[in-house]
Amino acid sequence: MTQTPGPDPHQKWFDREHLGQDLKGKSVKGGLRTVGAQLFSFIINIVTTIFLARLLLPEDYGLVAMVTSFTGFILMFKDLGMAQAIIQMDGLNQRLVSMVFWFNFLVSILLALIIIAMGPLLVWFYDEPLLLGITFYYSLAAIFGGLSTQHQALLSRQMHFKELSEITIAASFFSLMPALWMAYAGYGYWALVAINVLNPAIAAVLLWFRCDWRPNWTGIDWSIKDFIGFGAGVSGFNMINYFSRNLDNILIGRQIGSDALGLYSKAYQLLMLPITQLRDPLNAVATPALSSLHKQPEKYRHYYEQYLFLLAFFSMPIVAFLFVTADDIILFLLGPNWVEAAIIFQLLAITAFIQPTASTRGMVMLSCGLSTRFFFWGLWNAIFVTIAFVVGMYYGGLNGLVIGYAIVNYLILIPSLMYCFKNTPVRVADFFKTVAAPGLISILSAAALYQLVAIELDIHLFLQIILYAAVFGVLYLALWFPIGALRSRILGIVDLVKSLLNKKL
Repeated sequence: MTQTPGPDPHQKWFDREHLGQDLKGKSVKGGLRTVGAQLFSFIINIVTTIFLARLLLPEDYGLVAMVTSFTGFILMFKDLGMAQAIIQMDGLNQRLVSMVFWFNFLVSILLALIIIAMGPLLVWFYDEPLLLGITFYYSLAAIFGGLSTQHQALLSRQMHFKELSEITIAASFFSLMPALWMAYAGYGYWALVAINVLNPAIAAVLLWFRCDWRPNWTGIDWSIKDFIGFGAGVSGFNMINYFSRNLDNILIGRQIGSDALGLYSKAYQLLMLPITQLRDPLNAVATPALSSLHKQPEKYRHYYEQYLFLLAFFSMPIVAFLFVTADDIILFLLGPNWVEAAIIFQLLAITAFIQPTASTRGMVMLSCGLSTRFFFWGLWNAIFVTIAFVVGMYYGGLNGLVIGYAIVNYLILIPSLMYCFKNTPVRVADFFKTVAAPGLISILSAAALYQLVAIELDIHLFLQIILYAAVFGVLYLALWFPIGALRSRILGIVDLVKSLLNKKL
């Protein structure tokens, strides 16, 4: 008697029709959890960095940086963009995902071997024998990443952000504690190596524990060509984007010197810190949600507008506030030796004002399966940015480079939106209609705050910044209420947060 095969126990990780039943609730709760996890991990890292800086020598950080500047580029290819394909694509089944898993795992082994082979080259290049051991252990990070990429993608596909948040927190905590002990015990740079190897190892174990999907032992054939094609676009974009985002550092260090590079990199890092803490977790939540709606244009457009408004509502005023208070922020956080970074900080803020919302171009293309267009957009963007860097530096040095970067970002904004949104549910008008109010109100609030900043207050610098933040916050929120349409949007955010606070997240 022939038995009827039972249901595939892994199918629950592939189907996502049920997500539409409470997509808004899942997205908001997922966003809060992800932001919370990111914030907790950020605090852990800051506290640990303070301690490690007192236990380790600058040479320890320098040794590790010599390796990571090269391995960072190689590790971009650990999943070849296929994790994004798992999140976005329809029609998944156990055989396909298993083949993608084994393909990614083989790639991760290949990358690990490449990293190991780089060891002698780095020793020769830097004339530093200690790099050989560091490079070997960094190769393990590639293998751990290859073992867990599909599990993380499946959890994201099903919007299990609570589990992902818990894994992020646990991996950060349990990788940093041994590193602190190693630094205290005198192991030097090995403490830093331990952080970067233990984190992906712990995350891999926890991902396998939280996601019960397991790959079948299967061969690899051409049926995964769609995944490879999709991933090729993502990987190509990442490679080009990595180059364009690091070209400014190369030019500044080569043409001007280490002092200028230090000012620039610290200003950029400080400005991007609050933005990335907001943007990255929101993107992690929005991408799988939009991917599940790409065949429902009206719902897709509505969700995108809600997400874009939330991102603009918080990111634009943060950047506007930092622009106005740059001198005080730099002096308080970095000290008097860094005051020259304030002007760079302000010039970078001009671009950062629109950058978080403009970066949703990529999310729209990927969630609609347009990875090839995503690659070509990255290519054209890299060309324009490179020209801006070179011309700006030629005519204006460091400040000219930053100004050129700002000019090109605003010049290509509308053409890039037209290209990236073509044949997607989103229109260019949807973008500007959504970001117009947060942008205008942020600028008006910043202009009003500037009048207060111009007055020399005889109070402690920390209290002065707190006062500025309070005044700016009141101004920003107050300007939303006179107009009914704007008031309803902000009240909607307030009601949503209040309802979530009354529920268990």
